[in-house]
Amino acid sequence: MGWKDRMEELPIEQRHLLQGGSLSQRFSRHPLGLTHPALIGGFYGLLVSISLLLPLGEARNWDNLWLKDWGFIAVTIMLLNAITGHISLVVSKIIRRPPVSLPRKIIYPMPFLGLILFTCLLMTDVENGLSETLQDYSHHLSWFLIIIPGPIYVHMSWAPRWRLLCRLEDGLDPFDGATPIPPRADIESDESDTDFTSAIENLEDDPPLLYHDSEE
Repeated sequence: MGWKDRMEELPIEQRHLLQGGSLSQRFSRHPLGLTHPALIGGFYGLLVSISLLLPLGEARNWDNLWLKDWGFIAVTIMLLNAITGHISLVVSKIIRRPPVSLPRKIIYPMPFLGLILFTCLLMTDVENGLSETLQDYSHHLSWFLIIIPGPIYVHMSWAPRWRLLCRLEDGLDPFDGATPIPPRADIESDESDTDFTSAIENLEDDPPLLYHDSEE
């Protein structure tokens, strides 16, 4: 991972953009070949599939076919997420947009809320008092909440960041020469620190005279 050495040469704004949040930093600890957006999407699909084991098995009373049905659902979810991740990478290469930090308070709870709703619909009698239309909406909403956070993260955050890290590892300018401009307050602070340092050095080289001999 030679890109980590080259990252130290970048401005601090670009380093923060490349590092991302805690989740992206966890992925970036591994070789880029193992964190391709398609693989990250498939990995999220695997996590979702594992979380569906208990509710699907309990809903089918652990019969002889529940594991087969779960395997089909798991493969479908992982494949769709992997394809979506690869499409996100292609789109990021065409558009060349920077990665976006997602609101964690909204994205992170979504799969857990979807799993709770999905489990309640399968293992309780809640949907018996609902109309068929509302039942369909409830099932679609639960699947949406469970599946969509992973593709959103890969598309908005990881795929663009992975593309920039690959360019950095290949020895290319990840931002194509575009350097984020630091805030004006930081620039003024740096300038004032430089002036202050220069003033101290001048005082050390040529200290001021506090009095003259004729005044004694």
